[in-house]
Amino acid sequence: MTILVWIIRIALGLVGLATLGLCGLALAAPFHWILALFGAWDRLIIVFGIVGLGAFWLGKWRVMTVLQGVAVLALLFFNVRVPTDYSTLFPKKSDPSREYVMAWANIHDNRSALKSLALLPEVKKAKAIGLGEVPEFSNLQELFPAANQRESAIPSSETWGVETLGCRVEKPNGDLSVWQGRNFGLKARCGGFTLFVLHLQNPTRGRGEGLRIRNLELAILAETVAKEPGPVLVMGDFNTTPSALPLYNLLQTANLKRVACGGPNPGTWRPIDWSGTTMDRIPGLRVTIDHILVRDLDVQACEVGPDIGSDHFPLIVTITQPN
Repeated sequence: MTILVWIIRIALGLVGLATLGLCGLALAAPFHWILALFGAWDRLIIVFGIVGLGAFWLGKWRVMTVLQGVAVLALLFFNVRVPTDYSTLFPKKSDPSREYVMAWANIHDNRSALKSLALLPEVKKAKAIGLGEVPEFSNLQELFPAANQRESAIPSSETWGVETLGCRVEKPNGDLSVWQGRNFGLKARCGGFTLFVLHLQNPTRGRGEGLRIRNLELAILAETVAKEPGPVLVMGDFNTTPSALPLYNLLQTANLKRVACGGPNPGTWRPIDWSGTTMDRIPGLRVTIDHILVRDLDVQACEVGPDIGSDHFPLIVTITQPN
């Protein structure tokens, strides 16, 4: 009987050690590009961490139980400290004439996805649209007639495929760039507020260089938005999860709030190969790296749209247009 008890204790300890290792990788993710993938699933890892906590407790590994508890609490802290607007949980009523619907989607150079996005009912009534990785020579005015384009779109070569429709785009002046002549986003003037649309660097690229560039872009964005007066809305593919320290620093520096589109953890990205498979239906496997950030704006609702054929899911946000 004693041998059986020890076998059970060791098995529970191994389960706990595996989940403790995952928690450690997620906590270390902001500091190393290889670990960024683990950090991307940090909220799912919290679930595994709690399972491991129970395994250590049942196995009577007291010291390991304390270590696991600290790791889980640390992950929870990094996730809940971010200033967040859970507008979808508390729908707000406002003057319908002041409703301003906006949409964001990273198309990932997929023309079929661009057309599917344009057919969504919510996007058809959007007054402003932000796009990432737009295929060259796309006729955006024809696809999105409701978002009146007041001037020709910024060339994709200058903005890493980032485009916007429906607001007055300012010509890039280097404020949103790391390399000369290449901007990671653009700025536009909308009715009563300033819009920033962007696509940041993938942190897993280039053996650490991608992580360095992504963090530098977030720091530059923080400085630029902080200097911008009045209400601001930032939308785009941040390649950054909600709990990441650089995103938290951006929110603090620029006095922004992250809008919890679709709830606490709906996810906005998954590998395109998962589309239509069982993997795509498992809760927690989607990663939240596309964000809507606001300052001094009343958000009525924000939802994650359906699969349009890209590896990213669109975001549709409704705000009350400022006077």
